[in-house]
Amino acid sequence: MHDVGRGPRIISTSATRPNSPSAESDKRFAPRCGGRTAAVITFDGAIESIPCFILDTSVTGARIEMPPGTSNPFLSKWADVERIWLIVRSYRIMYDCRIVRRCEAELGVRFVAAPRAITRFQR
Repeated sequence: MHDVGRGPRIISTSATRPNSPSAESDKRFAPRCGGRTAAVITFDGAIESIPCFILDTSVTGARIEMPPGTSNPFLSKWADVERIWLIVRSYRIMYDCRIVRRCEAELGVRFVAAPRAITRFQR
């Protein structure tokens, strides 16, 4: 049956992630929406972009995964980088982000500003 007068349903993905809290104990301010979206990361001074996947997002940030078999360059090579651009070419959008969490295969980022439309080619 159709729910009339209710907003969109947001499905928490925390219950399906290994080693993560259950949906009942996940008390985030902004609910997360799951998915696996291809994106690239770049930052000021970068010569190349870094491919990645956006695993889940909220209005405040995202969880990003490095491609399988690659190490996270933000743990070593670019450990001092705090701000990045997360570019989703398929949606023609880019996010200005601050890195808030780093682990072996993932980054956690907080959105610093509203997303911007991509009007020309980005790295």
